[in-house]
Amino acid sequence: MNSIFSKVGRDATDPRLSGFTSAIGGRAREVILFIAPIAGFVVVWEIATRIAGWPPYLLPPPADVASTFWTLLASGDLLRYLLDSVGRLLLGCVTAFFVAVPLGYLIGTSNIANRVFSPLVAMTQPIPGIAWIPLAILWFGLGPAAVGFIIFLSAFFPILLNTVAGVRAVGKDLRRVAQVFHFPRRMLLFDVMLPGALPYIVTGTQLGFGYGWRALVAGEMIAASSGLGFMIFDARNYLKTDEVIVGMLTIGLFWAMVERLALRPIERCTVERWGMVTAAK
Repeated sequence: MNSIFSKVGRDATDPRLSGFTSAIGGRAREVILFIAPIAGFVVVWEIATRIAGWPPYLLPPPADVASTFWTLLASGDLLRYLLDSVGRLLLGCVTAFFVAVPLGYLIGTSNIANRVFSPLVAMTQPIPGIAWIPLAILWFGLGPAAVGFIIFLSAFFPILLNTVAGVRAVGKDLRRVAQVFHFPRRMLLFDVMLPGALPYIVTGTQLGFGYGWRALVAGEMIAASSGLGFMIFDARNYLKTDEVIVGMLTIGLFWAMVERLALRPIERCTVERWGMVTAAK
């Protein structure tokens, strides 16, 4: 009997078991901290609709919005709009990434490229992506190409500027060591420059995708016939405020999921891959 109790006591003090329980507790605490502010906002929203007494077309109560959300989800319309928006986002942002990173590396390592491209970047970077909508419609017409162009421009500059900053942040001593050991250009790129600039590139990619997501919604309101932006703008024309709020909540919730489930793990994995865990934290 004593041996049984002693075994139970040893299992209870097992560091692996305590680490597992602490990990579960940490995850539960993160979920609670994430949900609690949202629940508080919904409560304030419900109280505001009851006290103010506004008509539903100005501020519908949360129950009406939840009902509309379920109706759109069950009909498949909401998922179709979301997939259209995500497809355009990926097209514009992935294209921006594969253009901005090589160009940023070139600007950061070449004085000639810096002199040629820096004035153009300084002049065009402050122009918001939505300011290009009229030209995008003229050049590409109404449709995915125009929206993709707007997303590309919105995501391009954060990725480019962070790549340039990351390449320039790599110490000159590392470059000199690479030159002393006669590193080939490919080794210099993938073993020295890219690991040193990677935290900046990941940060720029996160910013670029965020800016692209916001520009996507604005572009779809004007230059598209599908997507979440179109859904919001079309519902506004018919005073369907509950659909407008459903679209807004879908935009926010989807991006929160993308950041937590995709962007943050990618950042941890890439930084850990190159041995820069301290820099990531």
